[in-house]
Amino acid sequence: MSVLRMVLFAFGYPVSILVIMRFVPVVRERRLRWIIWHQAAVGAIVLSFALDANWSAVAINATWFVVAAVWYALGGRHPRAPQPAD
Repeated sequence: MSVLRMVLFAFGYPVSILVIMRFVPVVRERRLRWIIWHQAAVGAIVLSFALDANWSAVAINATWFVVAAVWYALGGRHPRAPQPAD
């Protein structure tokens, strides 16, 4: 394993796992910095696998990259429906 790949993994996995452990609040509370760190970390993981030409791992991790972005974009706080007056 090259030094570059080790650095990408050493950054990517810990950061992405930390964000994934709190992913629902990240999406619900629109924590922009957290999702940016997550996407950078997953991008590093994808790049690391691409440098090794491990295309199945690239596909799996790139799919999560897209799913996380869509989840964040569509998630968040939604206005509550008006409650009927008693």
